[in-house]
Amino acid sequence: MRGFWRSWRSKRCLFGVALGLCVALLSLMPYFSLLEEKIGLGLLFAQRGELNPPAEVVIISIDRESANLLSVAEDPEQWPRRFHAKLIRRLNELGAELIGFNIFFSTPQPADDAEMAAAMQESGSVVLANYLRLKHLQGDAYIESLEEPPESLAKTALATVPFLLVQGEETDRFLIRFGESGDHPTFPLVLQRLFVLKQHGDELEGLLREGETVTADASVLPSRPLAVFAPFFVGLEVLFGGQPKLRDRTLQRLHGKSLPPGQRASMLSLIETLSGETTRYFNHYGATGTIPRIPYHSLLLPQEGKATPDLRGKVALVGFDEEFQSDKSENIFYSPFSPVSSLELVATAIANLLNHNGINPIFGRWGQFAWLFLWGSLLGWLSSKRLRVGLSSMLLLAIAYFAIACWLFREFSLWLPLILPLFWVTPLAMIGCLVDNYVMRSQENRKIHSVIDRFIPDEATNRTDNSEDEDRGESKVSFGVCLATDAGQYTSLAEKMNPMDLGELMNDYYSTLFPMVRQNGGWVSDVTGDAMMAIWTVPISQNDIRLGALRAALDILHAVDCFQDKRHVRLPIRMGLHCGEMRVGFVGGKENAAYRAVGDTVNTSARLEGLNKLLGTRILVSLPLINGLAGFITRPMGSFMLAGKTHSVDVHELIAPVGESAPWLAGMIACFDEALGLFQAGKWQAAANAFEALSCKFPEDGPTRFYARTARANAENPLATPDMAAIQVLKSVPGALAPK
Repeated sequence: MRGFWRSWRSKRCLFGVALGLCVALLSLMPYFSLLEEKIGLGLLFAQRGELNPPAEVVIISIDRESANLLSVAEDPEQWPRRFHAKLIRRLNELGAELIGFNIFFSTPQPADDAEMAAAMQESGSVVLANYLRLKHLQGDAYIESLEEPPESLAKTALATVPFLLVQGEETDRFLIRFGESGDHPTFPLVLQRLFVLKQHGDELEGLLREGETVTADASVLPSRPLAVFAPFFVGLEVLFGGQPKLRDRTLQRLHGKSLPPGQRASMLSLIETLSGETTRYFNHYGATGTIPRIPYHSLLLPQEGKATPDLRGKVALVGFDEEFQSDKSENIFYSPFSPVSSLELVATAIANLLNHNGINPIFGRWGQFAWLFLWGSLLGWLSSKRLRVGLSSMLLLAIAYFAIACWLFREFSLWLPLILPLFWVTPLAMIGCLVDNYVMRSQENRKIHSVIDRFIPDEATNRTDNSEDEDRGESKVSFGVCLATDAGQYTSLAEKMNPMDLGELMNDYYSTLFPMVRQNGGWVSDVTGDAMMAIWTVPISQNDIRLGALRAALDILHAVDCFQDKRHVRLPIRMGLHCGEMRVGFVGGKENAAYRAVGDTVNTSARLEGLNKLLGTRILVSLPLINGLAGFITRPMGSFMLAGKTHSVDVHELIAPVGESAPWLAGMIACFDEALGLFQAGKWQAAANAFEALSCKFPEDGPTRFYARTARANAENPLATPDMAAIQVLKSVPGALAPK
């Protein structure tokens, strides 16, 4: 479990869950809900464009031209209400089904009020607006108070109800009910109910009686006065509220009836409003003027040559247009298409209810929470993919999401949230994908460079050569130091161990060697089995790389001793070091190139490494490597003609840094050097005696034993090693030289 939490893959998976949960929680905040309404919904309206205007609603607009032609005051509330009486009668003549005044008549006009009340009585189809005002009691306490029109008008109207919007300039929702318990209908709902009763009363009665939702002595029937409609709907709301499944059964019966589309839509919307909902979203038809308008004055002052409008089966709404109210900012609102007056809004609300085409969010509060959690988790999961796959998948999903949201909105008026899914989650997931891939790429690069750095120096990986140089595979000749190593007893160890265990052991072994090389400025050129080749190079000869190579050899010797004690194995290391010019570059052609150093320097170091086996030493270096350097204790080993070479090599043993050797070592090296002088002078007997005496004091010293044996063989048989100026070392060691 601990490994799970530590793994990067697990963290990437958790990012998706965290992203989904974060955006889901944001959706519960009022600010983001408001942002979705103002921007997301507006974007859907803009993409959809305007709709065909509703056929059931017409606006009678009070504009400045009407005021001028009728020679009345700028304030319509001060107009003589005999004009409204005349308008009501004219609308009845034209067949208007219902007449709604979106005007609050606050002050009485006794004479004109009587005439208007008489016209309303004759019509029997007028609804007036009243005004809902908040009255301050004390402190933060307020009470809602309805201010009614003059009594004579209120009594003759079918209803006096307010038109209420959800607070805000950019209007998105309207109230269909108000009051503490939400049992009072507003202006749009009253007009919708009256319209359905007048137009489709028989069908509505039949539908309700079919389900026995009303009794035979019901108080409201289409043939009775519409003024008593309110108790009927109050009874239905109580009935539907007490039986939650009743609405669904009624809707099923309605769907089973063969009715014209308009009639079905109106009845369907009416039945749905019985469930107790309080707010609806506006489904705007377009900019101001999309809903048909008739100027107020054109009905009172008919002009010759103009067609008489047909208002049969329509709801006529009377109110002020935007231009008339432009000096009253509190009466101007904003739709996604243009500034609108409350008259345009109430017409839109009534048309939405009659046509059953209001905006319906697909998800409720917790449904949206679950959806955004899933969407965020999906995009968070995609952010863990490779950059091209992750970004392209998220982009395609976002495009598909937006296309589906627009299609649902255009075809079914269904609202799928946009702001959080598209403009918050998607960019965050894309940024997460970029960060994730950057981290993954960085990790991969570090792994790649860690492997490359073992075998290729920085100067090769950071080359800025042009493409022509790369095509030629150019290399360079430079001065360098080569260190060759080999592990003794590796063959016997490999015979005893299984390959997997052996591989693990050698990995640990080389993990011990490589850091010593890199820490001292070198780089590993090659590894084969138990052998390693390390290189130090500079453009010209410099002492610092020779010092680094010598320090690396001593560090490796100490590290391998610790490794053997830790792993309880015997892998005694042997090393050979030589310096000189070498060619450094890629070898093997383009298809299988490897960065290598080649030349006599490399071969000589390998031969010196092999000479350790003959002499019983661990580190052998050539004289050019240590010539002129201080700080190290070395012992001359003589001159050797190494296998395959035509010139002899002066060889020294590297023992330790100055100050870290045993006190007796200096005397021992002096005695060895004196005996070696006798050997090189060809004084075989004296050399043999000197080396044998030294061997008695230091029986474990390999070079002393080698020279004692070789000098004695030459004393007994001078032809054993013909030219003793340089001891020849062949691939197969001569019998006289073979260690006993």
